[in-house]
Amino acid sequence: MFVCASSVQSQTQEIGGYTVIRGGTSSIICVGRWVPSKEAGRPGVCEGQLADVSQLTAISTRQTAERLEQLLPVLESIDQKLADNTVQIERLIEATVNTQASIKRQGEQVEELMHDTISSRVDALSKRVLANDTFRQELEKLKQDILRDLKKYFSER
Repeated sequence: MFVCASSVQSQTQEIGGYTVIRGGTSSIICVGRWVPSKEAGRPGVCEGQLADVSQLTAISTRQTAERLEQLLPVLESIDQKLADNTVQIERLIEATVNTQASIKRQGEQVEELMHDTISSRVDALSKRVLANDTFRQELEKLKQDILRDLKKYFSER
């Protein structure tokens, strides 16, 4: 299609891949490839359709709305997957907290059992062995050292 306007009366401008031809009172857009004339004073040629700015705006708006409609299910799917992942993460956190609490209880039970076992075994030594004050004091000191080390070991875990 030929645009019949002299270069004095019209100007072309490239905007967003389209050529806008500005005339005296209005502008039209070449939706295609604009081929300027090699001869001075001759119009250029639009290899494609010419459209009024308002027509192109309406078409572009409709296409944008259609594309957004197409994206909506994708965004809803992403939202659902994020919600599912959030639920799974919450379950993992809860399981981790429960596991840590269980490990702590088990550690406390083992510490108590070891404490009771060591105390009862030392206390169960024969009266003849415990009759020697020095030996009894050293055994008591050893028992307290072991129990202190156990308490320290389990408090660090």
